[in-house]
Amino acid sequence: MNEQQLSESEVFLPKSELQSLIDLLRNDGMTVVGPTIDQQAIVYDEITSVDELPRGWTDRQEPGKYRLEQRDDDATFGFVVGPHSWKKYLFPPLTTVSTAEKTDQGWQMQTPEPDSTRYAFLGVRACELAAIAVQDRVFTGGPYVDPVYSNRRKNAFIIAVNCTEAAPTCFCSSMNTGPECRSGFDLALTELDDGFVVQAGSEAGETLIARLNTSEITTSQSETAG
Repeated sequence: MNEQQLSESEVFLPKSELQSLIDLLRNDGMTVVGPTIDQQAIVYDEITSVDELPRGWTDRQEPGKYRLEQRDDDATFGFVVGPHSWKKYLFPPLTTVSTAEKTDQGWQMQTPEPDSTRYAFLGVRACELAAIAVQDRVFTGGPYVDPVYSNRRKNAFIIAVNCTEAAPTCFCSSMNTGPECRSGFDLALTELDDGFVVQAGSEAGETLIARLNTSEITTSQSETAG
């Protein structure tokens, strides 16, 4: 689980270096999960390449309607949240809690070892960070801690993305949960035409930035990122 340590400084990561970010995470033993297109929807799934991201696509959402459309540019994160949730990785709907084996001495019960998968979530939005924070309070904030959630959450690395557009169905501003990512992430990206402004939100995020081919942001890049 990321201990919040919001950095005051920001750096610039060219779009050509986004693959390096994915590669570093995978080389560190993490399973990278991000947005990808499947069955005419932007969903979350394991990815290994930037080519699997929905670059150049956006979603059009209205009450009772959802469809994909090609954009006029090649934005990587030019869409809002889709039908999937990060919860399915942190608190899977199906998991083995115990097994039983019949022996000559009777039934022997066993508890499986905790799942050791370490996830890196790429493309988490501000409203989703708020939802994860609620899950943290429910599953780890009281006297009874869920071991599956706690283990997966502790090992998760979160790369958030600031929203640059909204759908008619979005309501984060009215709930004070967006569109800017303010906490709960290890790295936060703001997409520009030629790359990303990157901010660290944890010590782990700072360490990863130091391993990437970044540069200082210019005044115009900072102003565009807002």
